[in-house]
Amino acid sequence: MFNLPDKYVEIDGFRIPADKAEEYKRIRDRMIKEAEKFFRTFCEVVKREKLVDLLGEGIVGYSSTGEMLARISLDPFELSAMNVALQRKKIKEYMLATNGYDDDDYKQLLKEFDERKAERKAKKQ
Repeated sequence: MFNLPDKYVEIDGFRIPADKAEEYKRIRDRMIKEAEKFFRTFCEVVKREKLVDLLGEGIVGYSSTGEMLARISLDPFELSAMNVALQRKKIKEYMLATNGYDDDDYKQLLKEFDERKAERKAKKQ
């Protein structure tokens, strides 16, 4: 009736078909790198951590004052959607939309990031 795989493995708390485990890990690792790289454009601190309100971990970006600016879940559905966005060259737009931001918001985040960086530099002098 259903064509379900016989074996599953647990990866990051999720049941993944055993025959898809390596592909899942490869996609997960690539999406982690993409999220970290993008979040570092406007966040001083970027971490992989447990998401309290969602199952599993995510990549979370914070300002220098500890304010959470962005996050993305590393659950299988999100990873798949991110992978499609990456293939379509829309990963930035996808991660912004996931956080409720648009391009104007991103420009503001970049401006505030530069201002915080300038403030830290001025304090050091």
